[in-house]
Amino acid sequence: MAAHFIDMGQADCTLLEFPCGAVIIDAGAQDDDVFVPRLIDYLEKFFQRRTDLHRTLDSIIITHNHIDHTRALPKIVTVFNVRRLIHNGQLHQSGSAETELVGAHAHDPGHNLTVRKILDTDIPNPAVHAGLTDADIDPLSCAKCDPKIVLLSGQRAPGSGLNDDDFKDANNHSIVVRVDFGQVSFLFTGDMETHALKLLTNRYAGTHILDADVYHVGHHGSDNGTVQGLLSVLTPKIAVISVGHWNFGKNDPHDLFTTWHYSHPRKETIDLLKAASPSKRIYPIYATVFKSQFDPRRIKVNQNIYATAWDGNIIIHGTLDGQLVPTRKN
Repeated sequence: MAAHFIDMGQADCTLLEFPCGAVIIDAGAQDDDVFVPRLIDYLEKFFQRRTDLHRTLDSIIITHNHIDHTRALPKIVTVFNVRRLIHNGQLHQSGSAETELVGAHAHDPGHNLTVRKILDTDIPNPAVHAGLTDADIDPLSCAKCDPKIVLLSGQRAPGSGLNDDDFKDANNHSIVVRVDFGQVSFLFTGDMETHALKLLTNRYAGTHILDADVYHVGHHGSDNGTVQGLLSVLTPKIAVISVGHWNFGKNDPHDLFTTWHYSHPRKETIDLLKAASPSKRIYPIYATVFKSQFDPRRIKVNQNIYATAWDGNIIIHGTLDGQLVPTRKN
């Protein structure tokens, strides 16, 4: 298989390519005129290579309805065949309109789109089953392999363990996705933040469900999207950050939805990842990170940590016997 971490600026979009199908996790794009067309072009070239897939995505999973995770969704559904849309059902967010638009036209002529809303109460107790999966969540079974897609968290209910402020933060309602391909595994935590991540690790304590080879770093590498407790059980071999260029938005103080304003990724997070993933990159790189908000620093990264802002499009090739090969594709 191949996981394509596509450079969407300060946004998220990952294409999972399997021998018999394809799935997208998040469909965001930076707020300008460049990145949605860039994504459509990337997918066009992908389907030109994979003619056997007939321009079809088996599903799109939206971790949460923020615009940096949904902006490109309507365009993708218009241009390509999409069979399923899975999201956390949380409305009144910055990217909810895109998700609702697609859902409202799910059965228009030329479309037959199944829409699923995942609540945290849908997730089984780990003692019964490690995560939620079914034919919509995990639609693929290839001739020589059976990829596994499991959801580990969804939209939380009141009283689920978060304080009022954390509960109001849509990031903490992110769907968490685990993907297994033979002996290769990936974990996606969306933009889930500190306290919700602690609830997640507590839920699966004593299991191996959070232990994955490739970690899609939470919340664009922010200081609240990765915690030591998670990395202790995750033990990633490779970490990938979806993030915009460090100076995006620097000269526009009125636009708060930028890399510069959020100051991603944080040095604190990179230091945690360095300790958790000591194996080496295919080549070292000097990268800009933030010690604090509006405080960029230049550091050398030798470890197996990649970022779309540093490397462009990142493709992680995985084999059934557990081999992982990262490459970049500009």
